Amino acid sequence: MILVKNLPFNNVVAAGIATLSLPLGMTFERIVLELGGGAFTKAMITLIECKLNGKTFFKDTGSRCDLRNTYRGLAATAAYLTLDFSEAFARDEVDQRLGSIGTLVGVSSFTIEVTIAGATTPTLASYSWISSPKPLGVICKSLAYSASFAAAGKFNFPLPFGSQGGSIIKRINLFHAQLSALEIKKNGLLIWDNITPAVNNFLQTEYRNVPQAGLYVYDPILDHNVRTGALVTADAQSFEMNPTLAAADTLNVYVEYLDTLGNL
Repeated sequence: MILVKNLPFNNVVAAGIATLSLPLGMTFERIVLELGGGAFTKAMITLIECKLNGKTFFKDTGSRCDLRNTYRGLAATAAYLTLDFSEAFARDEVDQRLGSIGTLVGVSSFTIEVTIAGATTPTLASYSWISSPKPLGVICKSLAYSASFAAAGKFNFPLPFGSQGGSIIKRINLFHAQLSALEIKKNGLLIWDNITPAVNNFLQTEYRNVPQAGLYVYDPILDHNVRTGALVTADAQSFEMNPTLAAADTLNVYVEYLDTLGNL
C-alpha cells in the first residue's frame, strides 16, 4: 500500500462542516484524520459522512468511531482517527482488503464531510492508505440507526439487510446504557441466543478484540475470517434483532456491511 497526504479540508472552523474531495482512480483502504490546532477532540466531531457519487456509505461520530476502532484493536490516540474500509487483522490479504473503495470505474465523486462543534481554532488534515486501481464493487459500509424504548423488556429492532440484493453483515455495534442480552434470528432460526454482555465480552477477548464500556458488538467475524464468517443475508426472508433492556434506553446502532453502493 501507498500512504499519501490528502489535499487540505475546506471550511475547518470551530463550528461547521469541513469538506474534502478525494482524487479518483486508486483504491482507498483507510483514511486517517489528524486533529490539531486549539481545543479539538474527537468528541467535537459530531458527524462524519463519507459519500460516493453523493450517496452516504459511512456515517458515524468521532467518539463512536474511535470506540469501534478500539474494539477492533486499532490504535487510539487523541490526535488521530481512522476511517477504516478494510480489516487490518483478517487472516489473509484478500479478507484484509475486502470492502476497500475502488474508484477507477463507477465513481464520479468521493467526498468526506466532518461536522465540528465546540472546537477552538481547529486544524484538520488527512492521509490515505491506497492500493492499486480497481473499479467500484463491493464496499465496506457503516450505516447508523437508532431507536428509543420507554421501559425495560425485550424488543424488536428492525434493521435493513438488503433484501433485494443480500447485504453481508460484518458487525452490528450497539451503543447502549441498559442492554442486558441480545437475540438475533435469521429466517426464524436463532443464530445468537440471548447472549449477555459479559459472555460476549469474554469471547471477544479470546480473539484479541478489546470490549468497550457501553458498546455491545455482534461480531460474526470474531475469529477474523471475513469471507467464511460474515453473515450472508442473500437467502434471508426475515432478519430479527431483539435486544433485552434492563430499563428505558436509546440504542444507537452502527451496522458494518459488505455491500454494493446502491443496495442500501
